[in-house]
Amino acid sequence: MDVGRAAAEAPRPGGGPEVTAAEGKEDLFVFTVQHVTLKKGRRMVLPVKDFSLNYKDVYVLDIPFSPPQEVWRNFNRRQLTEMTRLSGEPKVMHKIRLENKSDCPLTTAPALILLEDRLLAQGLMSYTSIGSKGDLNITHAVDIKIKKSDKETKRIPKAVQWDNHWYGRVNLTGNIKITNYRKEAADLEVTRYALGRIDECNHDGKIEMVNALEDPSFLPTISTPRWWYQYNWPYWWYRFNGVGRIKWTVHLEAGKSVELNYSWHYFWR
Repeated sequence: MDVGRAAAEAPRPGGGPEVTAAEGKEDLFVFTVQHVTLKKGRRMVLPVKDFSLNYKDVYVLDIPFSPPQEVWRNFNRRQLTEMTRLSGEPKVMHKIRLENKSDCPLTTAPALILLEDRLLAQGLMSYTSIGSKGDLNITHAVDIKIKKSDKETKRIPKAVQWDNHWYGRVNLTGNIKITNYRKEAADLEVTRYALGRIDECNHDGKIEMVNALEDPSFLPTISTPRWWYQYNWPYWWYRFNGVGRIKWTVHLEAGKSVELNYSWHYFWR
């Protein structure tokens, strides 16, 4: 990787401000600046570090779960409106993934993204340690279209008995059709969550169960649905069900489509 020379090392006429050192202090990373003199009311912009980083374009699609049909009947009008909004057409987020091989971390701060000297986007850079990778949001990829559909395929009454109670099983299938209308190919990272247990998926998707008690990653990052906390989940729910997650990595050529299929089930009493 080509790492540019630090701005602090460039010659400064007249002995102006100079970044002389950068080092880690416990959990902090400190830059030392010398020869700074400002009159009252004045402001100054000081370049601290200048380097080049490798990056790649990634397109991320996160699809949260919807509550089981048996839960919908407990919603009031406001909750139904919120669910309609959350279950709307999902959107793909275009991100750049930076590989930090510099000699200092990238700190949490607003970021300005330029392409060929023209403004491309503004975002928020999260803390990225030396040697790690970090994502920076660019914008919604409006030329990558998503169509999602789920349907119930079967209900099995009295599928299993536990603690002197019978529980029915509900089987479902899902389909996510992604079409790339861009002029370039796109590397897609798709994550689908579902309440219950995932049975199977295509395109080498990775299936896993989420620890819903300790891992909140299954909740939407933009707006956590209120119903998740307001609904009084029965004590047996986690005995049979839980939160399933499927992850796909797909390379989609320009003008092409891909269909991600999956199935899952949950139990209800």
